[in-house]
Amino acid sequence: MKKILVFVLIFGLIGSLIIPLFFSDDTTDEIKFQFQFNENLLVTSGQSVKIPFEIINAVQSIDLLVNGERLKTWNNPKGLIKFKFDTKNRLLGSYSLELVAKLSDGSELRDERYMSILSDIVPAKWGLKIQNNSPHLETSFTQGLAFDSGILYEGTGDPNQTGATLIAEVDIESGQIKRNIGLAAPYFGEGITIFGEDLYQLTWKNQKCLVYDKKTFASKKEFTYTGEGWGLCNDGKNLIMSDGSQRLYFRDPKTFQLIKTIEVYSDQGPINYLNELEYIEGLVYANIWMSNSIAVIDPLSGKAMAIINADELVSLQKQGLNGNVLNGIAYNSTNKKLYLTGKYWSKLFEVQISK
Repeated sequence: MKKILVFVLIFGLIGSLIIPLFFSDDTTDEIKFQFQFNENLLVTSGQSVKIPFEIINAVQSIDLLVNGERLKTWNNPKGLIKFKFDTKNRLLGSYSLELVAKLSDGSELRDERYMSILSDIVPAKWGLKIQNNSPHLETSFTQGLAFDSGILYEGTGDPNQTGATLIAEVDIESGQIKRNIGLAAPYFGEGITIFGEDLYQLTWKNQKCLVYDKKTFASKKEFTYTGEGWGLCNDGKNLIMSDGSQRLYFRDPKTFQLIKTIEVYSDQGPINYLNELEYIEGLVYANIWMSNSIAVIDPLSGKAMAIINADELVSLQKQGLNGNVLNGIAYNSTNKKLYLTGKYWSKLFEVQISK
């Protein structure tokens, strides 16, 4: 019995020495490098930031990539490295930061974080003064509102899938529809804009932009796109589109091809849920979905220049109806008047911005 016990003890001792050679915990060895921050890195536009990372174990080389673009390569790096990143020529938004290390055996290891470039402007707080109001059809689930040569156009959605999507010319005094053309379900109309002789209408999840003759509403053509369509306006050169995120997409009106994308940020972070849009004297005005606010955006930089509080307008509308949120901005460049309404609202408000 003693011999058996001694044998077991000896075998156990030998095993304890040999087994780790085959099944060693090399977790420490696997962590050869890493960023020295866990959360997203935040930096204000125009400033520089140091991106810190540490080489824990030997690597042959290491690359730093920003949005897939290689910024710098270090050969045989050691210890703590702090790379100075200048945001001066960078747009606002979220950027991926990736370290790619090459090992002596030719394999690669990666570590990834994110960085957000915030606006250097604190948005001004603007209010509204009601100048006048006129009737608005409470059956209209307003998704787009636009003026052209003093004529008011409206586009509606179809939340109940009853074929309620339409574009219409609306009498601004009575709120009644003068002429319209509808779309059958499952089309769900979204933002509209008039560019030249054409009226453009986005659809929500149908991934189509429909183009009509603005005078006759005759269908002319359609474009396809990926993702959702929300708001639409134009700056006289490009169509500007939102998709419910913090992004604005600039598209060619002839082909609907994407020209560029910007992200909308304040000094605190992204402004999400951008909805119905209007371009007014060099700035983009955007309803922020499910809020009583309108963002005023610099279309060149994506910086939120101001936030308009529309609480008073919302308080004058019936509450509790399905989706009856503020949504609809139209600027009449003929008389320099601004109009706001919402989904299923009973009023169209002429307003003046108070700064």
